[in-house]
Amino acid sequence: MAFDLIVKGGEIVDGTGKKAFRADVGVERDRISAVGQLGDTEAGKTINASGKTVCPGFINIHTHDDLYVIRPDYQEVFEPYLRQGITTAVVSNCGWSLAPWTEGHGDLLLSTLTTMGISKELKKEWETQADFHDYLRARPLPFNLVPLAAHGPIRIAVMGEENRFSTPQELEEMKDLVREGMEAGCRGFSTGLTYFPGVYAHTDEIVELARVASEYGGRYVTHVRGHSDTYDQAVEEAIEISDRSGCPLQLSHVFAVPYLGWKATPLYYAVGMIEAVNRVIPLPGIPNAVLTKAIKEVDQALDKGMDIGMDYIPYVLGNSTVTQLYPPWANLGGTEKLLERLQYPQTRARIRHDVENLEPKWPHWDEDSWSDNYIKAIGWKMLKILSVESEENRYMEGKRVEDLAKEAGKDNFNFLADLAIEEKGSVTFLFGMPPRPWTEKVFTRIQDHPQFSIGADTLWPEIGDPPPSGYGCFPRIMGHYVRELGMYTLEEAVWRCTGLSASRFGLDDRGVIAEGAIADLVVFDAEEVADNTRMEEPRVYPSGIEHVVVNGKVMVEDSRYVAGDMPGQLLIR
Repeated sequence: MAFDLIVKGGEIVDGTGKKAFRADVGVERDRISAVGQLGDTEAGKTINASGKTVCPGFINIHTHDDLYVIRPDYQEVFEPYLRQGITTAVVSNCGWSLAPWTEGHGDLLLSTLTTMGISKELKKEWETQADFHDYLRARPLPFNLVPLAAHGPIRIAVMGEENRFSTPQELEEMKDLVREGMEAGCRGFSTGLTYFPGVYAHTDEIVELARVASEYGGRYVTHVRGHSDTYDQAVEEAIEISDRSGCPLQLSHVFAVPYLGWKATPLYYAVGMIEAVNRVIPLPGIPNAVLTKAIKEVDQALDKGMDIGMDYIPYVLGNSTVTQLYPPWANLGGTEKLLERLQYPQTRARIRHDVENLEPKWPHWDEDSWSDNYIKAIGWKMLKILSVESEENRYMEGKRVEDLAKEAGKDNFNFLADLAIEEKGSVTFLFGMPPRPWTEKVFTRIQDHPQFSIGADTLWPEIGDPPPSGYGCFPRIMGHYVRELGMYTLEEAVWRCTGLSASRFGLDDRGVIAEGAIADLVVFDAEEVADNTRMEEPRVYPSGIEHVVVNGKVMVEDSRYVAGDMPGQLLIR
């Protein structure tokens, strides 16, 4: 018997959590046809994996990659994903996608998405979810995509820029669009309830839409309604939506920004000293009571038999668009309307007042509330520019807003507002502190929970740098979390990045190494694998990822990207 590919002599970590074992893996076409001692069996190609770990391809459970696969340079954009071992990505998260793209509100949808790296010149080539899937099937894909039906474009298609609850008629129209998405093959329904327009959706609306997804065996995937001081209440709402709709729940990028207020500045200056003490005497991390409470709520729901998954980004840093630094009402109507409001002195003054004063209160759809006022929560010192669109401002990337404002002779608010206007909203930022042993305890304290999968949540700007997760997310898990922190065994880490994620979305023949499974594979050096990115230099490839196979085709060989045929598939329900 001859194989198309044999991966020979590696330590197999099969994606189930079971102990590693030594074996060969034989591949015919796109499937694993044998796992065992294959001796001198012939193969079209052989990868020598002696002394290396062989595992299923990593499943990036939280991405926005459907927004970027449409770009002319998408194969170059996604090379860093392949070179860190990603073979499948769940897309259309946080309630965002490019479908449905209706005639009446298409400009509003495009305006809202331009800050996430969508070209302002994008031409409409589809309308429905089914149309978009046809477009993706016809496009050579470097890895597999798992689609979700996204709340944002669905609500925009029906309600435009309305900042109110839906009427019964509008709700029925939205339910029809969710149904169209599920019938087109989506594997779930996603929301982003801190973003326009999701911020204005009542809980009851989301329950009804999630109920439609549940009729098709889909999962409710949510960027909850608040990621700071009301995170526990936001998670409670997500659990309620899952319970009432009967739709299994996936809590996206689980984190709660500690609401530091005035303490943010002294902490910023003291963190170096605290890290030094922590190296000698282990210290507890920054208190994060709402995060702890939220995890307890999840545990209580699990004890009642609910189906709940969670995922996290393995960094203390978050990334988002500049629009998220302004209150919800200021974003009404999309990015262009926000920029208009920043240009008028009266509305600019009102925005400034809210940035400096508004604090979270529940529920967040009231105009005098704001779920995630990052400036109020962690201050200006923990805010860095990640990317801008113009060449003349590229020097700002990687620098703190406070330092740039001082150089420009402006205060922080006016500097950022002027930059947002100048860049037409195409500014992304990093918030938080570099991941160091003490600072990362704010999140690592809960990341041993058995429901956690891993997602990179990378925004890929047209010009400028992505966050470190774009190059190093999964190597960071295998290196830092396994070798350095000792938080996971290698087998558990691989399971969280493969088999567990596959089980969330019904990918029954992926995420494992077994006869009959799809041949998505990674060969890596468990002693050398590492994330080499830094906050100041995110575009650095990882160490130790040697070979990557997607649907039986070698895409990375000897740590080099293999250009050519694109074997990725759209994995519809």
